[in-house]
Amino acid sequence: MNEGGWRYVCASVPGVAHLTEGTECQDDCASRVLATPDGDSILALAVADGAGSAAESRTGAALACQTLLDECAARLADPPTADWMPAMAASLFQRVRAALERRAAEASLPLRAFACTLLGAVVAADRALFLQIGDGAIVIGGPTGYRPVFWPQGGEYANETYFVTDSNAVTRLECAVLNEPIAEIALLSDGLQRLALHYQTRQAHIPFFRPLFQHLRDYPATGRPEELATALERFLASPAIDQRTHDDKTLILATRLPVAADAATSAPSIPTSTVPAEPPPTDLQLDPQPTDAAALPDDPAPLASAV
Repeated sequence: MNEGGWRYVCASVPGVAHLTEGTECQDDCASRVLATPDGDSILALAVADGAGSAAESRTGAALACQTLLDECAARLADPPTADWMPAMAASLFQRVRAALERRAAEASLPLRAFACTLLGAVVAADRALFLQIGDGAIVIGGPTGYRPVFWPQGGEYANETYFVTDSNAVTRLECAVLNEPIAEIALLSDGLQRLALHYQTRQAHIPFFRPLFQHLRDYPATGRPEELATALERFLASPAIDQRTHDDKTLILATRLPVAADAATSAPSIPTSTVPAEPPPTDLQLDPQPTDAAALPDDPAPLASAV
């Protein structure tokens, strides 16, 4: 979707394990461009992964994402935010937790039934706020490279993480405020961690992100958003990805669009009669890395040398 100076796309697909069991995807995501009273556009993004053992985990994940974006919209509208501080992230988190508590009470279920992780990003022209509890990753960057804002949170044991519904969740909340422009951003659930992150150096795995963002930037402005989302879903459900992870997979990608005025002054006009009419591609041919996907190692680090 093109909106507010951004092009963005998001998708959640069930993992192999859930497809085999006939159960639904427990991930969820949400994206929205928010308008401030002074006319600025702010991109708000959220990803949540429902706990596999929680009865209403998908409901919890969906409610967490929507509540986070709704609360962002309310906070930015009245009054306009002058200073973005970590306290803002803590307040947003508390609103999300309160929404889950209300849903649990309405359903006469324990709060743990709605357990989910949460990743959030609020990105303005020259600053950004990030928050995270649990695993998954927020990755930011541009032409020079990509980096994770936080490292995925893990518990004492393997495959253990933290959830919004934990009694001590607020002490686990990580938040960051960056006073710099963000050119590109990705949010992903833990099902993609082993493909998207280099664990030895705790860095983003550039061969995963570079082609994805390149395809997003190159997608025609005349293309339909639903086709872009469908292409991302096909990528996430492809054998190249499924052979590396059996978990649910969620990915949000967003890139800033060039300023139209700059493009108009730097490029000569071309008569429309000389431009061939070509329909936008319906498949982005997304590839997780530049080499044979079937040869992906357990740790994707060796692929970095191929770029």
